[in-house]
Amino acid sequence: MTKRVMTQEESIEYLLRRSQRHDDVFPIRREFIQRRIKGPFGEPTTGPGPLSELLRAPYALELLLLVHAVTTGGDYGVTERSQLWGRAAGISMLPDQKASVAVSRQWQHLEKLGLIERKQHGHFKRIIKRREHGLVGKFSRPYTAPTGSKGDVYFRVPFAYWRENLHQKLGMPGKAVLLAAMSRRKETFTLPQDTRGARALGLGRHTMARGIKDLLHHKLLVETGAAEVMNARTMRGYEWVHTYQLAEPFNINLSKSEIKRLEVERLEAEEGALLTPEADADAKVGQPG
Repeated sequence: MTKRVMTQEESIEYLLRRSQRHDDVFPIRREFIQRRIKGPFGEPTTGPGPLSELLRAPYALELLLLVHAVTTGGDYGVTERSQLWGRAAGISMLPDQKASVAVSRQWQHLEKLGLIERKQHGHFKRIIKRREHGLVGKFSRPYTAPTGSKGDVYFRVPFAYWRENLHQKLGMPGKAVLLAAMSRRKETFTLPQDTRGARALGLGRHTMARGIKDLLHHKLLVETGAAEVMNARTMRGYEWVHTYQLAEPFNINLSKSEIKRLEVERLEAEEGALLTPEADADAKVGQPG
């Protein structure tokens, strides 16, 4: 008699349901992508967040995203078998000790970055998420629910990332750019493809270009326009800047100011439609002469 083993899809769905998130989304702070740092003269600026350290660690990124999806309160920890984590992250489908060792290496990598901590919990390890900026100096900070205030900006990641199989369809550049795009929190945005702009997000210029191509191919990103703008850092002094929009359901991260701006634009468009000659002529139809 054969003994069934949970598939990767079943393992992921078990973890997502375990979270009991009714809206099927989970938050991540923008500092995971781009965090505040001190410049060469002590001035405040921005630099790459821990995502840049995970570009060559796809399994570690998958584990981290699952932990953030599952944990919702208390100590923000979760206790499950290593084999379950291994199947969900695609590390190993085998229900043996080798899977446990392979998963442990990924947890160790995340722990060194200050993104999780591990505690013994009976026969298993409890995985507790830490603040998304990871290590600051030699220390990380305990996780708290993000508030959305100016210094605590976050974006939401839909469970559709797994349920639409994007964890397998997208390469690491595509995953990184998808997270970066969601962190923009605008309906229409740019994705810097020059060296300096890409580095600010912790991505190489070629990684950014490959990620954008991957998202366009899977119709997760839509190009909305292009304009030639002045940029003295380029050889020509000008560069082409492309603007994009995210497709549903990844277009949910609009800031309050962006929502207000879009509402004003909608109202202005409606008022403009009422004042067009066609609308004015239609309004006069049937009126007494």
